[in-house]
Amino acid sequence: MTKTQVGAAGELLRGMVGADGDAEGAGPVRGAALRAVERTRPARSVAAEVAAAGGADDEAAALLRELTGRHLGADAARWLGLHDTLAGYRGGLPELLAAPPVPPVPDEVSDGSLRPPAPRSVHRTLGLLLEHAEPRHAAAAFAALPERVATELLVGGTLPAPSLVAAVVDHGDSRTRAALAGHPRLDTRVLARLVAVGDARAAAAVYRNPRTTQSLRRTIVERFDAVPLDDVLRAELTAPQGRVPRTWLAPLLGSGDPQLVVPALRWGVRRVAQRYALLRIWERTGPDAVRSLLGDPAAAAWLSRDVVDAVTEALAAPDGDGPRRLRAGGEPYEDPARLPALLATAPGHQHPARPAVRAVRP
Repeated sequence: MTKTQVGAAGELLRGMVGADGDAEGAGPVRGAALRAVERTRPARSVAAEVAAAGGADDEAAALLRELTGRHLGADAARWLGLHDTLAGYRGGLPELLAAPPVPPVPDEVSDGSLRPPAPRSVHRTLGLLLEHAEPRHAAAAFAALPERVATELLVGGTLPAPSLVAAVVDHGDSRTRAALAGHPRLDTRVLARLVAVGDARAAAAVYRNPRTTQSLRRTIVERFDAVPLDDVLRAELTAPQGRVPRTWLAPLLGSGDPQLVVPALRWGVRRVAQRYALLRIWERTGPDAVRSLLGDPAAAAWLSRDVVDAVTEALAAPDGDGPRRLRAGGEPYEDPARLPALLATAPGHQHPARPAVRAVRP
């Protein structure tokens, strides 16, 4: 073979390799996502095929919005019927949505056994439709669908789509908001929006979330009068042998609720924090609640002697001057910038009747 032939063969080979590389690195084929929505069978596989096509582009998104708006809307029965039908339907998604609605299938079949759960592909395709539904429509659908659907779409795996987050935060019911608040990687700004809604169940889920800041937990605590603490969370926090994280307890020092303050005191807190906790109980619940706590050996054992003496003296002050005296001798807890440091727990003045308690930081 001549040098000219060798050079030509090399150019041809390099061209073939380059073409293969271009094909492998090429982006999504135009229209592939739209065709996936229109033609994929069975319908429950649409979400997987759209994802394989690179996600819903503008054309596919427009079709999904049209399909959900025209055939599903805010009709809870239609969404539930779709959930029940997707698992066994062999045709395409547009045909299924255009078909007459079917009644929801009961959880129990005729022989009394439970119906098996729907495949994950059903949930994923429902999720794709929910992402492209109007926010109020998506919220209505979540309220009607089985709880396991909300759990899979909002709590597990990757973060929910921004459209789903907005729909749940702005229009969701208590159950759905609580599910979203349980996602371990949810942005703290979304957690704060969920607290601002004023839903006790959602606020409890935010309180438990590992990404929740101490500042946000204190906000939840400070709003107890407006948004009562969820009963299940209260039971967890006050259980005698509770094993909740220490970071859940420190914010309770400012709650003004004796039942919640005592578990926080057990970890050992600075004397100024003890004083502040008792002052908040006085301000929120009254002096009798403070007297009762001081008279409870199980609670008083966690208080420093000088704090007990100062509070006892304040309780005996005339003309209701006790709270002012405690505030005057305390520190600026009203300053949000200084509050975390002031509530930082550390071994206080050791009570003579008990061993030193362990230190903990919020």
